[in-house]
Amino acid sequence: MTQAEAEAERLLGLAREADLVGPDAASWVARLAPERERLVEAARFLAGHGQEQAAAELAAGVWRLWLASSEVAGGRELCAAALDAGAGEPSRARALALYGDGVLAFRQGAQAESQARNQQALAVARAVGDREALALVGLSRVALRDGDYPRVRRLAAQARGCTVGLDAAAGVAPLHLLAAGTRLAGDLDEAAELYAESLELNRRLGDQRMVGVELHNLGHLELHRGNLAVAERWFAEAAGLRDPADPYDAAMGELNQAALAVVRGNRQRAAGLLGRAQAMLDSAGIVLDPDDAFEVGWLRDRLG
Repeated sequence: MTQAEAEAERLLGLAREADLVGPDAASWVARLAPERERLVEAARFLAGHGQEQAAAELAAGVWRLWLASSEVAGGRELCAAALDAGAGEPSRARALALYGDGVLAFRQGAQAESQARNQQALAVARAVGDREALALVGLSRVALRDGDYPRVRRLAAQARGCTVGLDAAAGVAPLHLLAAGTRLAGDLDEAAELYAESLELNRRLGDQRMVGVELHNLGHLELHRGNLAVAERWFAEAAGLRDPADPYDAAMGELNQAALAVVRGNRQRAAGLLGRAQAMLDSAGIVLDPDDAFEVGWLRDRLG
């Protein structure tokens, strides 16, 4: 075995073992972060030497590493190396990697590419008889940016149905998208119930990142329902879970404080905080998720 083959096998083993969702995610991110460039090279090596399924498995196991740090371009390079060489035989790993690239494309604002990757993921999942939940979640996410909230809710509910009987973690993404689509459709009371259900699920699973996400969403929802004190509590708890190394996460912390400031009538402070948040996002080349973009738009309207 050559050195390159041995290195690719080592990294494939790490990808198979990695758990980037749930209570162990932070430790795995820290462990794998120094390996990012080598992981991309390993995917390229495997795909280029006739091991397309191994390359897809590697990408499926670790693409969230780049999402966690908002280094989206690097994650898409990994997925392209794994997915765009050879015939692309259907497999569960390929469906998962296609979904992952769809998420990363969504974060870039590349709607057509995200739609295409998730459609491919759905076709592959169906071809191999796998559950279709993640591909449906991906398509629901694309519909969210398109502003088609009935489709968001329909696809997310369909994805939830696909997770019946699976591990509880499989229901996280469908529930989150259902809550987001319900909120942006204007049904704040039902959305509050769905977000509270999602928060409790993620607390049980020990997924601190998603706990922080749903605290953030509940805070904004309560601001719109006129419950400033409740929103403050949600935002304060979310602040303790933020990752300062993640520019998206850091920017959302600034956004939350800006929203509180404008409701309190401190327009100058709100404008400064919003400006800082936007600068962080622009520097990282990040396009806001639609629910967060809605809150930025609402804040800008309040600022005139």
